[in-house]
Amino acid sequence: MSNKFTHVEEIQAIRRRPAMYFGSAGVQGTEQFVYELVANVLDAYLSKQATFVNVSLDQATISAVDDGPGLPFDEPSDTEGVNLATKLLTRIHQTRSYDEHAPHVHIIRRGVGLAPINATSIQLTVQSWRSGMLWEQCFIKGIAQGSAKIIQQGNGRGTKIEVTPDPEVFRQTQPRIGIIRRALFDTAHLFAGLKIGLNEERFYAPQGLKMLGYILLTRQTDANNEPFHVTLHHNNILIEAAAFGDRVSPTRTFSWVNGARTPDDGSHVEGFSQALAEVNWKPALSLIHIVMYDPRFAGPTRNQLDLPHIKEVIQEALREPLSQYRSELT
Repeated sequence: MSNKFTHVEEIQAIRRRPAMYFGSAGVQGTEQFVYELVANVLDAYLSKQATFVNVSLDQATISAVDDGPGLPFDEPSDTEGVNLATKLLTRIHQTRSYDEHAPHVHIIRRGVGLAPINATSIQLTVQSWRSGMLWEQCFIKGIAQGSAKIIQQGNGRGTKIEVTPDPEVFRQTQPRIGIIRRALFDTAHLFAGLKIGLNEERFYAPQGLKMLGYILLTRQTDANNEPFHVTLHHNNILIEAAAFGDRVSPTRTFSWVNGARTPDDGSHVEGFSQALAEVNWKPALSLIHIVMYDPRFAGPTRNQLDLPHIKEVIQEALREPLSQYRSELT
């Protein structure tokens, strides 16, 4: 969206064509609200600035509470009289993230941003701690109902956003609880140590893909030996990989990049496969998730990762851990 459009014109454009931003004007678009609110906390978690996010679904109303660093209500924007947080909530940015920070991750491959969520909601209310002050601002259909105001002072932390998708925009405004539950369950295993709540449930997987692998195993015998599991940083990439058992049929492989599933695998899986071949191991199940800290690759990924240099990075990073793991088994 060009900057020549006014705030109101942007809102109208988003509301006329929601599928351009959310991928769907149906329930999948509504579910994007949840994914975007949680993904913002994932970025903070990876930079060690947040430890939890709790999501509540009350019919069509979605709320997310976290203990992150808060939205920048205390910072000016390049628009006179508008703070940076309000601008993020009301104007579309043209970059992967408003400040091109990395890592920048997603729960699914599509990123939305806060402004489209605000524009397509009946109402959005945000409360956010920043610099010892709790800020609050309310919006109706993307329009601020007054300036952000300070409602409390203290040493609080985190943000609460409550939003209700607009039935004038989406055919179904209530997210499917089963779909959301599975997405958040998987996300807790992809970001080991992050606590994720959904209504009364809590998802927490301190051993990440290792714990998810046990769930995905189809043969009990594949759990007899301690699986291969490693988490490491290499060449500005966070790599978590796990492998279980011995293959009796084609290896089942699950892969992710920057928090999003890559069903057609790609360069990261090729690198993992090459490292496995070097130690002459064909596991029954393999899982790999990489987070790229380079801002050029910090956005969402397509079904398949196609970055040839990543294959070499993964193979090099996993060579020694796999060799050590196999030698300990003999």
